[in-house]
Amino acid sequence: MKTILLSITLLFATNLLYAQKKITEGTISYVAEWDLPAEMKEMVGYFPSEIKVYFRGDSSSTRIQSTMYLSNSVLNARTNFEQLLIDIPFIGKKYSITMTPEDKKKMAEKLPKIELLRAGTETKMMAGYKVYKYTGLEKISNRRFDAWFTTDIEVPANSLTHFYDISYGFPVEFVSYANGISLKLTLKEIKTETVPPNSFVGGKDYEAITLDQLQKMSGGN
Repeated sequence: MKTILLSITLLFATNLLYAQKKITEGTISYVAEWDLPAEMKEMVGYFPSEIKVYFRGDSSSTRIQSTMYLSNSVLNARTNFEQLLIDIPFIGKKYSITMTPEDKKKMAEKLPKIELLRAGTETKMMAGYKVYKYTGLEKISNRRFDAWFTTDIEVPANSLTHFYDISYGFPVEFVSYANGISLKLTLKEIKTETVPPNSFVGGKDYEAITLDQLQKMSGGN
């Protein structure tokens, strides 16, 4: 009897350990499907079909590379540090914007308000992980969408996933938002690999500007 109980205990502990596997360094690749407003539909070819995230410890670097520019959103979930690095080759300019508390307050007013509701007990396998289905609601636009999360792994939040509370698990298929545009993201793969420390900083060739300056350059206010 003791042997049986020990075997069950070890089996349970092993399964729990697997379910809570923590990945602290590596890369994430997402398939991206952009939902553009009508006036931008013809520009869909300029938007990337894949987005890559580099992460190490509490830091992540989300790289969106189009035919016209490369943006790198750096986030440290523990210290709440946020920085945007933009490289625009055709004008020969590189900019870095470090978000101040005031910047974050302004941006928070424009961020989506997402609520997730568990949609029954539906599950499936995606990218090698068991995922659970939720119904998502973006309250401002009143738009609903499906989202799938896994509790098999623990990965640091990045600028694409930080809209969702970590209590749901790791987002595998979900809707995120970039510069006011929504996009559907589906996990392609996660690789455990060494990520260089300079993945989370801009070089000396980046010109430091403010968020207000960036918005004026892009015609915003």
